[in-house]
Amino acid sequence: MIGVPSTAAVGVFILGAAAAFVVVTSRGPQRAVSWRSDVTAPLELVALEHDRDADSFIVRGIVRNSAAAAVTGLTAAVSVYGPDGELITTSHAAVAAPSLAPGEETPFVVVISNAGTVDRYHLSFQTAAGVVLHLDRRAHGVLAGLS
Repeated sequence: MIGVPSTAAVGVFILGAAAAFVVVTSRGPQRAVSWRSDVTAPLELVALEHDRDADSFIVRGIVRNSAAAAVTGLTAAVSVYGPDGELITTSHAAVAAPSLAPGEETPFVVVISNAGTVDRYHLSFQTAAGVVLHLDRRAHGVLAGLS
């Protein structure tokens, strides 16, 4: 026979649910992606395209220095991923200008040999000090996948 739950049982359930809610929400997001328009980055991506040549995957574009100081030793790094989401390989190449003054633009080309079936890729810029932040300033936005 199904009975009416006691007041104590309902109270315990509500207290447990509230405690679980506090624990889950206090941990914060585990993987959050946000866009902030007030973020400034020293580099701006102004053009990007990709192509295939036999078993090579080619990524080329133009990057602009939006920082107040010159950027030297800049390289473009590209990681390519297969249809299953697995990393196929990574390659990098120096941008055309060895030193990029404030406001200047330079082209880059990264050729990835033995690329296999590329489903998507990730582009980043680096110097000897590490990864350099960049903003996507292309008119059509971020190119996330290959069509």
